[in-house]
Amino acid sequence: MSYRNFSHLIFFLVFLLQVPVLSTAQNDTDTLDASAAQEEMVQNSDTVAQNNLSESGGENAEAEGTGSESRLEEIKELISFNVIFLTLFILAITYFLNKFVVRILDNISEKSARYRLFTKRLVPIARITIWSFSLYIIIAGIIDPPFETVLTVTASIGIAVGFASQDILKNVFGGFIIILDRPFQVGDKIQVGEYYGEVLQIGLRSCRIVTPDDSVVTIPNGELMNKAVSNANSSALDCQVVAEIYLPADIDVELVKRIAYKAAISSRYAYLQKPVIVIAKNEIHQKNYVVKLRVKAYVLDIRYEFPFQSDMTELILSELNKRKLVPGHLPQAS
Repeated sequence: MSYRNFSHLIFFLVFLLQVPVLSTAQNDTDTLDASAAQEEMVQNSDTVAQNNLSESGGENAEAEGTGSESRLEEIKELISFNVIFLTLFILAITYFLNKFVVRILDNISEKSARYRLFTKRLVPIARITIWSFSLYIIIAGIIDPPFETVLTVTASIGIAVGFASQDILKNVFGGFIIILDRPFQVGDKIQVGEYYGEVLQIGLRSCRIVTPDDSVVTIPNGELMNKAVSNANSSALDCQVVAEIYLPADIDVELVKRIAYKAAISSRYAYLQKPVIVIAKNEIHQKNYVVKLRVKAYVLDIRYEFPFQSDMTELILSELNKRKLVPGHLPQAS
């Protein structure tokens, strides 16, 4: 083999060895380019995502800011000067209107004895109606809150009132029961525990009665619901009055009963359309044998209950003294 052929062979072998190396380098170059492109795409996607997050965060923040501003505007509208002024104005008008209506009803009841009890029973109904209508005007016409606000405020007030004022709610509930069930009404004579008197007022929290000694007693409605209530006239203008007299045991009972009957029907306060009953009963009173005389008659107006009782007693004793039927002393019990 000549030198020239040998050199050609060497060149050919070197060429063959370089072809795979170039191919591998080309492949490596392509791989690096693809990796770089992929990394660039990932970076671009991350950038886009970050931009989207930034934009959405800005939109959310802007929405929250807008919502807060709208709520602030609603609160400002609810407690604005005009709303407060109109609310106070309506409450003042309601207060004086309530006083005016109650005074008119009281005057009518005093001038007309026949419709006195009926007119007085209209007083609590008028109070509730006036205040309810006033509150409706304030809430629906002046404040006009959104429905969600009404629900929220109502729930909050309900929870707070429920925990803080259970006794008040009990009395208010009792007031509604008294108004609806009507165990007694304004003008009735009732006995509650140790108190007896005419019902002056039936309120949502309490009732007021005036006793015979002209004392006004306020009784919570919750207490009225838990105690026995005795009604003397049950919404009627007349009521039964009982006069009791202790007489000697040896007195003529039949004669005394006739005297008592005549005294009852001759009183100017007697309601003669209902019967008069006279009962005599033997008792021991203060260690004395006596006859207890009970005269049951009806008074024409419940306001004259005690004058009628006193009048019957005076007429009976006066007639007994005229006939000298009452001795100076009573026989002692052994």
